[in-house]
Amino acid sequence: MNSNNMDIDQMRKAWIEMGKALGMETLPDEPDNMNKKKTSLDRLCTRYMRGRDFTILATIIFPIFFFWMPSLGDEYKIPVAITYVIVMSANAYLLNWFQRGLGRIDPLTMPITQVSSMAKYYKKCHIRYLLFGYLVAIPWSIYFIYALSCSGFRSIDDLVFGAIIGGICGLYGVWKDMKDYRNLVE
Repeated sequence: MNSNNMDIDQMRKAWIEMGKALGMETLPDEPDNMNKKKTSLDRLCTRYMRGRDFTILATIIFPIFFFWMPSLGDEYKIPVAITYVIVMSANAYLLNWFQRGLGRIDPLTMPITQVSSMAKYYKKCHIRYLLFGYLVAIPWSIYFIYALSCSGFRSIDDLVFGAIIGGICGLYGVWKDMKDYRNLVE
């Protein structure tokens, strides 16, 4: 028997055993649906792209909303709108940077060590982005609440409720991002 055939047989057995260990011994029910599956990298890129698009949309819509808010005093409308546009424009730029950076990762042509190191780099950048973002968003939110309270807005309960809902949604988004980054690095 040829040594090449023995090597191929051993590789074939190892491949079959690995497939069984991963629960892939059966073929998928819908083979046409295989191309529609998303990887962690695809989900992260899509999430960054959607975040960038919604941030740009919010950058356009909410300053107009601030000018029509009757509970916000006239002396605060322009500063609140300008600071909001600055903060959200920076956010859209960073989300675009993440999306473009992760889009350059190609697991089919790059070695696994390069894919892993690039994923680790963007994960670290994402954590820094979150920390810096909180350091910018919290003071802006406090300034917005201050501007509302100085303008005679007395229903702070709604703002607290909105902050709680936003915090829960934000933490869920961070959890999903870190889960996808963990899948990329491993």
